[in-house]
Amino acid sequence: MHEKSLMVVGAASLVFAIAAGCGSQMNSPPFAGAPPKLDTAEKRRGEVVFMQNCNQCHPGGAGGLGPALNNKPPPAAAIKLVIRIGPGDMPSFGTADLSDDDVDAVAKYVVALRNADDDAREATEPGGGKEPIRERPTRTIMTP
Repeated sequence: MHEKSLMVVGAASLVFAIAAGCGSQMNSPPFAGAPPKLDTAEKRRGEVVFMQNCNQCHPGGAGGLGPALNNKPPPAAAIKLVIRIGPGDMPSFGTADLSDDDVDAVAKYVVALRNADDDAREATEPGGGKEPIRERPTRTIMTP
C-alpha cells in the first residue's frame, strides 16, 4: 500500500511539474536533431496522430505554444496521463478524441523523438559513441 501511495504522489508531482510549463509560451529553436527511429507500425501511427493533434503546439517535439517534448524525461505512462488530463492550457484528449491505441502510439512516438539522437549515434558510431565499460582490475590478496 505504501508503494502505491508513493507512486501516486510521484505521478501527481510529475503532472504538476509538466502543467507548470504548459501555461506559458515556451519557444525553442527548431528541432534539428536526427529524425526519430520509426521502426514499428505503432510509432508510425503515433507520428500521424501527433501531427494531427499535437504538432500545432509542439512542432516536431520542440517548444511552440506548448513546451518542448523532445528533451523531457517522463516515461510513456506519464505522457499518456498528460494527454488525457490536459494540464495547464493544454487541451485534454478523452477517449472520444483519441483512442487508447492512439494515445499509446503517440507516447511511443514522443519517446522515439526523445531518443532520436542517441539512436542515430548508435547506428553510425562504433559502440554508439559511448565509452566501453571496462571491468575494474581485481586484486588477489594472498595470506600466509
